[in-house]
Amino acid sequence: MPGLLLIAAGPGEWRAAWVEGDAATELYVERGDAPPAGSIHLGRVVRRTPGLDAVLVDIGAERPGFLPVGSRTAPRLDEGARIIVQVWREAQQDKGARLSTRINPRHEGFELEQLAAETARHEPPRQLDPPPGFAHALALRLAAVPEQILADDPAILPELRGVFPNAEILHCPAGDWPIDLDVEFAASLAPTLALPSGGSLHIAETPAAVLIDVDTGTPEGGSAERGALAANLEAAQVIARQLRLRQLGGGIIIDFVGLEGRGARDKVRQAMAAALAGDPAEPQVLGWTRLGHLEIVRPRHGRPLSEAMLEPQSADRGSLAVAFEALRHVQREARAQPAANWRLIVSPAVEVALRGPGAAGLQALETRLGRQILVTVEPNRERAAFDIVPR
Repeated sequence: MPGLLLIAAGPGEWRAAWVEGDAATELYVERGDAPPAGSIHLGRVVRRTPGLDAVLVDIGAERPGFLPVGSRTAPRLDEGARIIVQVWREAQQDKGARLSTRINPRHEGFELEQLAAETARHEPPRQLDPPPGFAHALALRLAAVPEQILADDPAILPELRGVFPNAEILHCPAGDWPIDLDVEFAASLAPTLALPSGGSLHIAETPAAVLIDVDTGTPEGGSAERGALAANLEAAQVIARQLRLRQLGGGIIIDFVGLEGRGARDKVRQAMAAALAGDPAEPQVLGWTRLGHLEIVRPRHGRPLSEAMLEPQSADRGSLAVAFEALRHVQREARAQPAANWRLIVSPAVEVALRGPGAAGLQALETRLGRQILVTVEPNRERAAFDIVPR
């Protein structure tokens, strides 16, 4: 469904929100550190795994991609072989990207034969399509083409116009947006969400499945059964939205509350299916388990939002996310005081992130400001805390 795309461009990181009506429905983080699903690469086989009928392929990511192969093709894919692959599922947690040799072009006029001939001039690993760049990667992750794009940084408008030629693209300060992006991200990373009626949702992401528990709280009056049903129907709407915002996929198990009798379960299942009907990922409601939980499966192609923003298996913000947040604040302060020099005081973990995967963002900000940013480490500082002071 065409809609509005909001982009907050910080040094080394873009955060974006897809907005329908006045509400965010999907959130994105783009850092150029994970090849998006649908991207096409010239890779090199680095290891065979005969027991899994697969090979590991270097596509330039942190971990090699996993390519299942049939018995006929396996002998030809020896270590060192060049191969054109497409990312079917992004790398997640400790697993590399899932790859395929079946290329599905993302646009008309794509010629695989021409692309194969072009790769003869290059050495793997190399991304072939789309071209490198945050705008191209973000476009590949979107479920539809936006009608309008609002960006808080005028410097990225030319790049956006080259990737989204048919969209209306404008510079607009984040304070004039219909949503508060920081609030949306914070809510979509919280393990517990309050329901409008007074209950709550508890969302836990595990390697095996996403577990969601509905808590109705303490009803003020009336029938407990009717109150539970009303809370469950309300929770179904919130859950459907959160699955999209958090980019959750795979098996999803929901523990609704107070469901006695087939009639109540049927109503909740129908409400859940209706709430999921507009999801571009096309999730399926599988039904009730013997323990009384509702089971959903949602195709998983991209990494969950939590993986980009939080520490593994934790509700705490990750060091890299804090590093990029600190750079955004430095950029904001520099706009207000363009002649000042800046010192950024951070924890050891954030300093490591700034010198490692966040180094390109730090360098880009220094280039834009035309001066060096002094990074100072305080050993006892908490990871999420940082200070920005002129020097």
